[in-house]
This record gives sequence, structure tokens and C-alpha cells, in this order.
Amino acid sequence: MPFFGGPLDGREIDVEVDDDGVPPPWLSESVLWFAFGSELLDTSLNGRYQLEPVAGLGPPWLYAWIETHAA
Repeated sequence: MPFFGGPLDGREIDVEVDDDGVPPPWLSESVLWFAFGSELLDTSLNGRYQLEPVAGLGPPWLYAWIETHAA
């Protein structure tokens, strides 16, 4: 599944799907560190990757970077 925006823009990740064939709604930092740890060493993860349909309700999907702001 492709990433759009954020520190992993243009990269892809393999994820497990549920019984209905739907990927996780968002990716935790631990999943990202496991898959891309060395690439994220100097990166501020002030957001998360959230599942978004490419068109309509999906599939296909992608993981879009959603910026979060500290309060």
C-alpha cells in the first residue's frame, strides 16, 4: 500500500487485512519503526498515516499523512 505525504511519501508498505479485506484504519508508530526504523531516525513524527480511499470508498486505498499538533 502506498504512502502519500509525510516522511515516507512515495514509499510502500505491506499490511495485513481483516476478514473483510480491509487494511488497518491507521498505522501506529511501532509499525512504522519496525518497517522503516533507520529511515525515521532524524524525522519528527508529528502526525500519523491514515487509511484513505483513492477514489470512492476503496479499494484501492493509500495511507495519507495527517498532521497532528501538540496542544
